[in-house]
Parts: sequence; structure tokens; C-alpha cells
Amino acid sequence: MIFNPRVVQLTGARIALLPPSDLAASAGNTQVSLTWTDPGDETSGGQVVAEWEFTRIVRKVGSAPANQNDGVIVVDSTVKNQYLSEPFVDTGLTNDTTYYYGAFACSAAGAWSDGAFVSAVPVAATPLGNLVEGTLITITESGAPVEFYVADHDYQSDLNGNGRTLMVRKNCYNRRQWDSNQSARDFLDSSIFSWLNSSYKALFSQSVKTMMSTTNFYYIVAAGTVYQQLSQGNSSVFLLSLAEMGFRESSPVTPVDGNTLPTSSVLAIANFSGTPTGWYLRTPYTGRSDGVYYINSQGGRASAAPNGTQLCSRPCFTLPSTALVDPSNALIES
Repeated sequence: MIFNPRVVQLTGARIALLPPSDLAASAGNTQVSLTWTDPGDETSGGQVVAEWEFTRIVRKVGSAPANQNDGVIVVDSTVKNQYLSEPFVDTGLTNDTTYYYGAFACSAAGAWSDGAFVSAVPVAATPLGNLVEGTLITITESGAPVEFYVADHDYQSDLNGNGRTLMVRKNCYNRRQWDSNQSARDFLDSSIFSWLNSSYKALFSQSVKTMMSTTNFYYIVAAGTVYQQLSQGNSSVFLLSLAEMGFRESSPVTPVDGNTLPTSSVLAIANFSGTPTGWYLRTPYTGRSDGVYYINSQGGRASAAPNGTQLCSRPCFTLPSTALVDPSNALIES
């Protein structure tokens, strides 16, 4: 057995590390962003028998790289987990070409791991966060493109951090009750909230549903208390609030359920079947036991619609600001 201050190498075949894990690729305009987790050292009997030295990323067109030298060497990363969260960006690529990537870890003794593989297709695209608020993009809903407003960048950053963009459906989806039992005052207990995060959310592709993630927002219950909506795994889709549309209650509640959106005036009018209509908010009207605020067909504040009344639903959700749209302003969902 030969001892080395950096590695214990057993007589015979050199010991290979496990391959890098969590290799992921995100395509952009003439570039691909890559993240991965470097493997740990291999030990035996409490001694290091294979120490991580670096990870090599190899790029190839036509098929996945067969080994660490089969293709273009993109990077030899010598800082462990340098690209775990902040990606390595492979630039100068040709759009609409499929690129295959292999990640291989090399030990200090020169033994190579098996590969981890991923592919991506660069496209001419713009990050969602670069679009002007008020821009319309299309997202595939139930197999057809539907228009959504880019309504607010860094939506409720105090709850969600930076990097989440609020998307609001241009037109209403359907007419329905805010609460079918006409008893819920808390938005999270309402049947419309349940429907938004089940039947409506199911209309989107899995990639869009993943991008929606969970959004935190403020909401008011009947007693006038404001809560932070946190850690609710099904809270991807929701309704706008009275405050977000730039209005306040007749008898103001402090604090309020959100900040006025920069696009509130653009969002004021929404159609259903081609005609301006009233649409529900998530804010209960605290002046009566079954009242809910809504925006009327003229874009103004209206209150005290019984929560069993059938008004229009206007879903909204957030997407990461790094999500891409193509030159026709369609969300790239792959």
C-alpha cells in the first residue's frame, strides 16, 4: 500500500469517485447554464482512498459523451461545488441545436468517475425579469396559448425574496362562487382557493407547475387581522387583493393585504366571453358576514358581493424571473 498525504491508493485498480449529482441545464439565447453537485471523497476504514480533485464538463453534439475526453471540454472545475447554485454558463452556442453534456469527476490519483448526463437546446429568448411590467406573454393553458400580464417583478419580496414575477391572466377564466358553502371568510378556506390549486392548476404542463412553486402573500380574514401566508405547499395560484388593485376598505384595516401593483390600472378591466365583467378578489368585506370585495366591470372597487354569488375568477401566480420567453413572447416551457 502506498501512502500519500492527499490520498491513500490501494494496490491494484485506482478507486473512482461517484459521478457528480444533480446535473441540470437551463437553455438561453446561444448559451446553456449548468449546475451540479461535486462528489465527496471515498473512504475505507476511516481513511480517504479517493479524493476529489476536479470535475470536468464535456459537451458534444449528436449524442452524449462516452467519457471525459469524448467531446469539447467545457470546464475543469477545481473548486468543490462552485457551480452548485450559481451556474457555469457555456456561451457561444448555436440556437436550436441540441447539446449533450457529461459531468465526470476525477480523483487526485487520476481515476475518473462514471458520467452524469443532461441535454439542452439554446433558443433566442428573453428572461421574464427583463420584460417591462404590463407586457403580455402567452402560457399554454389546457393545450392552448393564453395571455398573461407581467404584473409585478419581485412580487412581495419581503415574503418571497427577490426573483419571483407575478403573472395575471388577462381575461377571466370562468364564473364561479368564491365559496360554494357561503361560509368561508378566510381565503385559504374558500372553495375558489381550493379550485385554483387543483382543477385550474392542472391545466398547465408539469414544467409550468414546477415553475409556479409556492407563493407567499398577505390575506385578511373577517376579523380584520392580516396574516402572512407561509409554507402552504398548495398555494401556487391565488387571486389579487383589494390593496394590490390600489383600493382600501371603506373602514380601513391596518396593515393591508399587499402593496399596490405597478400595473393596477392596466389590470383593472378584465373580459369574460369578450365583455368587461366583475371579478373576485381575495379580500373579504369585513362589514358583513358573507361579503367579498370584487372589481366591477368598469374597473372600480365594489364590495359586499355575497361569497356565494357567481362572479368571474381571474387567476394569478408567480414564475421565476429567470424563466424565458421566445421572440413571440411565448413562455418557453421545456
